[in-house]
Amino acid sequence: MISFVRAIWQRVKSATGGAGLTPAIRDELVHLQYARIGAIVPGLYFAIALIAVMAGAASSDKFDILYNVLLPGGFVLLGSYRCLVWYRRKSMAVNTPKMRRYLRATIWIALGMALVGGLWSVDAYLDTREARRILSPVFIFMVVFVGAVCLISMPRAAIGVMIVALAPTLAIMAQSNDAGIQAMAICFTIVSVLTMILIVNSFNEIVSGLVLRHELKRLSETDPLTGLANRRAFLERFIALNTGAAPPPSIAIVMIDLDGFKQANDRFGHAAGDAILVQAGERLRLLCPDAASVARLGGDEFALLIETDGNGDYGTALKSAVQTALSLPYGCHDRQITISASVGSAHARKGDISLDALMREADGELYRAKHGAASRLRA
Repeated sequence: MISFVRAIWQRVKSATGGAGLTPAIRDELVHLQYARIGAIVPGLYFAIALIAVMAGAASSDKFDILYNVLLPGGFVLLGSYRCLVWYRRKSMAVNTPKMRRYLRATIWIALGMALVGGLWSVDAYLDTREARRILSPVFIFMVVFVGAVCLISMPRAAIGVMIVALAPTLAIMAQSNDAGIQAMAICFTIVSVLTMILIVNSFNEIVSGLVLRHELKRLSETDPLTGLANRRAFLERFIALNTGAAPPPSIAIVMIDLDGFKQANDRFGHAAGDAILVQAGERLRLLCPDAASVARLGGDEFALLIETDGNGDYGTALKSAVQTALSLPYGCHDRQITISASVGSAHARKGDISLDALMREADGELYRAKHGAASRLRA
């Protein structure tokens, strides 16, 4: 029995925890949960406070300071305070770690309110006359259902709230001698289980949507052959760097063209050409691990985007290293293919030049280097 419960718990954890998600998707999930909770918190706490007041008015035949004042008043005050907290956060810039802390605090507060509500329901159920006894579980079920629906983007919190709040009441109702109360306990249990399934399915749809969106974004920004950034991603990265205020103050672009690639592709076939491009991309990635972007712009044309200190002589060693790395033999089907590379570079201070102008300057140097190499080869 213990192993069965443990297996069920592991399945629930796996279904509600976003198992296997990348860190980027997990962060986006946190942002989505934070936005949804922030948008629905006022309605959630207002509903809980209103139901608590009504439950307090109906939970006893005579005036009781605990049921009629303290508990409803506590729910109203806590709900008002939390609404104010979330309202203030709307105008605050919040990073991902803070979002996680705020969401964690919300979970613990929700569980605490659920526990108090559950114990209140049990005590009121045992303390009131038979004719009014059923009101207590009805009120707590309403509160729990509202809370679970509002926390649907955080399935563990929603399911935890339902279990903590309803389990004591349902256990007491199941032991009643009244068949009607037992039937109601069974109905509440069935509805609760179905609600939990709905919560898990809804969360899985949210996660699937995030995964699909990330995959589409990755495909739109990645060269499918080499796995490097494509021209669009290269442009977006340049814009992000060019508009940023953080040092270093300059941006450099290194343009790279593979000399002899077309001849090798025509002679040895497209499979060999693809192998050369893949290996060239991997060499650039390994050679420049700190580059802001390593991209294949198209065909046999690659580019590096680098933040620099503004020194005009920064690129000599890098260009030489790129030429050396890309001139090493390429392996394809037990064949060694040797080609070379021409390199051009340009740099400018952030905000002083457009990407097109910087690429034209680097392209000019690249083609001067290519024509110089061709002239030396003819000579």
